[in-house]
Amino acid sequence: MPVETTVACDPTLIARIANRAHAQMAAMIHFANHREGIRPGDPKVGGHPAACASAMHILGALHLAVREVHDYVCCKPHASPMDHAYHFNLGVFRDEKTRKWLSDEESAQIMRRLRKFPEAGAEQVFQSYHARPDPDSFHMLPSGSVGIPPVVSVYLALAHRYARDHNYRVPPKAHFWSLIGDSEFREGSLLEAMPEVAERLLGNVTWIIDYNRQNLDGTRIPNERGLDSTDCDRIENTAVANGWKVIQVRHGSFRRELFERKGGEALRELFEKKLSDYHYQLLIFKRDAAEIRKDAAAAVPGVKKLLESLSDEDVLRAFNDVGGHDTAQLIDALKESKEDELQPCLIVVHTIKGWGMDCFANPSNHNTLPSEKEVAALLEAEGLTLDDPFQRFDPSTEEGAFLEERRALFKAGTEAHWKLREENRQASYDAIQAVGGLPDQLEIDTSLFPTTHTQWMWGQVAAKMVRIGTVDQSEEDPGGRPKKPLTELEARWKPAADYVLTMSPDVGTSTQIAPTMNKRVYGPNFDQDDEHGEFDAHHPELAAHPSAITRHIRFEIAEANCMSAAGAFGKMGHYTGLPFFPVMTIYDFFIKRALDQLYYNLYWGSEFVIIGTPSGVTLSSEGAQHSWKSDIQIPNLITWEPLFAVEMEWILADAIRRQLTDQNEGRRGVLVRAVTRGVKQALFKENLVSQARFKQDLPEGTLLKPAGGGPEWGDAVDESTLPALSEAEVRNTIRENCLLGGYFLVNWEGYAGYEPGDNVVNVFVMGSVGTEALEASRVLLEMGIFANVVVVTSPELMLGILGEQNEYDHLKNGLGITGDLHATTGAGTTEAGLLSLAGRRVPCVAVCDGEAGLLDNIGSIVGVKQITLAVRRFSKCGRPDQVFEMHGLDCNSVVEACGRALAETATEELRIPADLADRLARRSTSQRPNWRELWPTTRQG
Repeated sequence: MPVETTVACDPTLIARIANRAHAQMAAMIHFANHREGIRPGDPKVGGHPAACASAMHILGALHLAVREVHDYVCCKPHASPMDHAYHFNLGVFRDEKTRKWLSDEESAQIMRRLRKFPEAGAEQVFQSYHARPDPDSFHMLPSGSVGIPPVVSVYLALAHRYARDHNYRVPPKAHFWSLIGDSEFREGSLLEAMPEVAERLLGNVTWIIDYNRQNLDGTRIPNERGLDSTDCDRIENTAVANGWKVIQVRHGSFRRELFERKGGEALRELFEKKLSDYHYQLLIFKRDAAEIRKDAAAAVPGVKKLLESLSDEDVLRAFNDVGGHDTAQLIDALKESKEDELQPCLIVVHTIKGWGMDCFANPSNHNTLPSEKEVAALLEAEGLTLDDPFQRFDPSTEEGAFLEERRALFKAGTEAHWKLREENRQASYDAIQAVGGLPDQLEIDTSLFPTTHTQWMWGQVAAKMVRIGTVDQSEEDPGGRPKKPLTELEARWKPAADYVLTMSPDVGTSTQIAPTMNKRVYGPNFDQDDEHGEFDAHHPELAAHPSAITRHIRFEIAEANCMSAAGAFGKMGHYTGLPFFPVMTIYDFFIKRALDQLYYNLYWGSEFVIIGTPSGVTLSSEGAQHSWKSDIQIPNLITWEPLFAVEMEWILADAIRRQLTDQNEGRRGVLVRAVTRGVKQALFKENLVSQARFKQDLPEGTLLKPAGGGPEWGDAVDESTLPALSEAEVRNTIRENCLLGGYFLVNWEGYAGYEPGDNVVNVFVMGSVGTEALEASRVLLEMGIFANVVVVTSPELMLGILGEQNEYDHLKNGLGITGDLHATTGAGTTEAGLLSLAGRRVPCVAVCDGEAGLLDNIGSIVGVKQITLAVRRFSKCGRPDQVFEMHGLDCNSVVEACGRALAETATEELRIPADLADRLARRSTSQRPNWRELWPTTRQG
């Protein structure tokens, strides 16, 4: 490792292979749009052949001449069939699961399955754009979301360098190629990332712009009047301003030969300065040599004689001869882009959309499909037919021999890469097994912080994991103090801690991870002024350096970049066998700025953690703009929101253990929301040990009353007089429930007077507003209402996609929340007695500091009345109690909601057929009373 995969090649040979791949691309798309099973009303399948055609020679030069097997490629989505055609000719299709190389026949069959649904999950198919399951997905990044894959490739490059600098085994020469559409380059994600690439000195990154001047809606918007340049110049100037090297591949060999003739400089001026993109596109579309001569002479008079000396055919040839279809020039440009190891390179490749097709330069060609006649003609030119279009070159031909040699090198290199991956991953497994497996918790001491918040606990976890991971890197910690040796528990965490790293978009010091950043920021050596020394301002030292002790990737205010980096680092386990565990801290309300990147990471199968903190309106002092917490349900994402500090420890310890031991299928992405609102931590134990289920040897039939309860509780036993189970037993039970999605913090079952269907309501609460629910439960108890409090730690596990997969088992069976009808005193079994059973379910109230969608489906799952208290308007500045009251999340609002839920449940009626009603004492149904009649207002003021 690595295996060299460069094969000497002739550009004309590459061009011949490109022609065959081009014809097979057209056949792929034709079959996709004319396959069996199409029904009336089905949408057009499409396939973007014109966009494939503009990139055909770029991708040919890349895949056949320049790319090494361990390089990574992301390609503009609309050119994916072109990639598949080249990979087919290379013979590098394989089964992703078994990694078995596919036969020629199997590969040819797959070429007929572009955009086809995999029947019964058995068939291998090509998705519309590059995807993980594709049989040629090795080091090809998913590309369905424009503007994101090239950014991801940048951070994969950074992750590879990080791995090398931290003494891990990775391929040492991987280059990261991205083919980008010229319209795609208007995506803000790309412009936001550009300075990052140069600042981090990532010279192994090359972006290639397919500059065909067209997008879906036609010829791109002309900007010459506003910018006084063509768009290729704007792109070049943007890149240069951000520290990139730029190569323009403008002109083909015929044009360059014309530039050497008399009048040639005028012709160059015409193409590079005087013709707008729109005007140029119009001329090559019309294909009228006379009109070209006329317009060209009007723009640059000095070109008139040269163009008049050319035949009509050569005039058209000159105008069509852009550099993007000159294979030799493309190979040279791609190779040149790799020369500087510290400076990224942008190549602007001038192409024509629809090259070699009837839709050549047509402004409406984005969605144009070639006719069967045209496809047949393209295949015939390559000695192929529609009946058998997917043949490779015979090995006896020059093209076939070249492809055989390159195929062997690619297969050997791929096998070597997977071997390295397996060795790396096995090393991580062995290290974990050697210490007896990973523990369940970190045992962080919170005794000195009786009132604290979950963001603080995240900082403690981060500091501890980074200290454990770097304890063998130096004898001192960043503060200059001697390092403490690891405890037995910490030593068991060491194999995992080695892979933990943090990153944040300029909010690390404000989200409690300053200790992990201090002298541990990773990056190129910071040009520090030795004369003045380091800062000494009670602030972490943030100068970057590439040493193995570093564990933090620092970003400016660029949430999207940071999210892409989290995804790239979290994908290293798949690509290199190094299970990096990136944890990104971000202000929760700015996650929305990176939702597209988050979705890409999850679809890609990346493994990472997001700490969204602070979250919700608990950040009351920041007011309206820093408050909204969204319901984010995306496949492969698990969301958490702890109430107490210990929950944060359990959640993160579980996430680390699951990733390092491959037990996170369907939940590889982890979102944990934290707050900066302090909570009295003693409330956790106090409320648990008062529950009947946690009392030692509780005599059968014994009913409890609250500590200090008076004679109104009858013969009930004061719960505080009965010993509780050990703290370890209670914590183990709650930890298990916490990691299943939620637990009872308050449970009145077993207390005197507890009557489900009459005076019991379940209050589901998530995060910091749990304190309001606790207070409301106490108030309601004084009113004779038993309000159980269920802390929802993970809405995803309990109520979301992951909960649905096991039919909400923890909610229904673990916690026992059901829609059962409960008989009340006086209920009978006669027909008349049935009326007293109506509406006797246990209703629920949900309270969440965020949009209602976070928790509003509990009632529908179990079939009971639900009222949800949530944030439904913009917030304001103020104390948490003031803001909670404004949003209806305060204690009084919870009490009122519980009363309403009970009252509305009590007013529900059992509707019966008229003939049965006549037999039931001819009872008439009066108008249903308003719930207020049963629950007068309790709100003060």
